[in-house]
Amino acid sequence: MELLRALRIILLVLLVLVGSSCSDTFLDPFENEETYFSIYGYLDELERDHAVRVIPVTRFPEKILSPSDPQATIDAQVTSMDVATGNVITWWHDLERLPDGTYGHIFRSNFMVRPGHTYRLEVTRSDSIVTWAETVIPRHGSPRPIPDTLMFPYEVSPDSGLVGRVRLPEVESPWDVVVTYDLQGRFVRLPYGRPGNKSEDGGWEFDIDMGADAPRMRSYFGLDSSTPLPLLHAILLQVRVLDANWDPPRGIFDPELLAQPGSLSNVVNGNGFWGGVGLYQYVWNAPPRSAPSGSKN
Repeated sequence: MELLRALRIILLVLLVLVGSSCSDTFLDPFENEETYFSIYGYLDELERDHAVRVIPVTRFPEKILSPSDPQATIDAQVTSMDVATGNVITWWHDLERLPDGTYGHIFRSNFMVRPGHTYRLEVTRSDSIVTWAETVIPRHGSPRPIPDTLMFPYEVSPDSGLVGRVRLPEVESPWDVVVTYDLQGRFVRLPYGRPGNKSEDGGWEFDIDMGADAPRMRSYFGLDSSTPLPLLHAILLQVRVLDANWDPPRGIFDPELLAQPGSLSNVVNGNGFWGGVGLYQYVWNAPPRSAPSGSKN
């Protein structure tokens, strides 16, 4: 599955965590009671295909160089359950080649997740030992951003000077923000990353800067500075939202800090992280244009 660019840094954090768990050090299950598997993955409301890496905790770090290595087999069954409905799905196993040339145990599944639902992942050995974790897909109801109407210049240009401060009252932890401009039915998608900061009401706030975005739109259409852009019809906001488990220590996304064992883990009887990524969307439509003075309906 081709992973979204929006989650590249999230995956980097997970890879750092994997590296800290299975390369430089290893955990001895006889010294770490009730620690059986390391799991790393997340569910994504925007996707149907999901993946989780599972690493057995043994006396030796996992380093599978060939599909014929003894560690290329794994005593594990992976299932997920929608706690609200009781629906259980069994994930299938793939031994996949990793970017560093080694192999890893990846379990995959295909289903739609529902916002507000809790999902429990279980990794079960043949002797019934279970490592598990739960995540809740963020749910936001139908909150309206503040303001729910933006000032539209119709014709966007670098000298528009329009900066809209947007507050999302129920979005506590956004990861990736994308602003899409609808210019007479032609859409320009502009990644904003993770702008802004927490607001006083516990939500999130950031700026939409149309003036700064104008050159990027012009570049998309291949227009020079003297050619006007198509008229602006709407602005579409898409925010990828992390569940509460992603909140890092002291609110700082520091890979070195997150790599410390147990600093970001919600796994029971194991190590690692199992998270959820939700989706918030809103559209600001341009108000109707006033008819020219003296025109007839």
